[in-house]
Amino acid sequence: MQRKFEAEVLAALFGVLIILLDFGDDHTGLTIGNLDTIFGLRLWPVMDVIYPVASIVVFVAYGRSKTSKEWNIDAQTILPLAGYLIVLLLISVDDVSDVLKLGLKLPEAYWIPVMWLYPIISFITFFSFGHANEKTSQLTR
Repeated sequence: MQRKFEAEVLAALFGVLIILLDFGDDHTGLTIGNLDTIFGLRLWPVMDVIYPVASIVVFVAYGRSKTSKEWNIDAQTILPLAGYLIVLLLISVDDVSDVLKLGLKLPEAYWIPVMWLYPIISFITFFSFGHANEKTSQLTR
């Protein structure tokens, strides 16, 4: 029962992080996004780091909550994790560019599909990762 509650809380937290990451910047218009500034302009750069790191931590913790032992590393668990890391990079490419001082500016034609794909692929990989960990845990009992 406790593991199920933990998994539900992590899933809800992951959903919040997806919203914060997806609408963190205002790529498609001045009225959409900019959730990076909800804690104030001073923390904006920090949030650009905290949101992705927190989403990875929650992603892995969710998989761990679905198993009764350590996380098994196999194709069923690595593929969803790798898929999530790829879409996370796609949605965070502007923030990575800012940190590395690359000056990369992507057009709106890039951001519109990415802002749709990120939440869809994130949820699919998140729940696939949890399911794969749960299935692997059941097989090794």
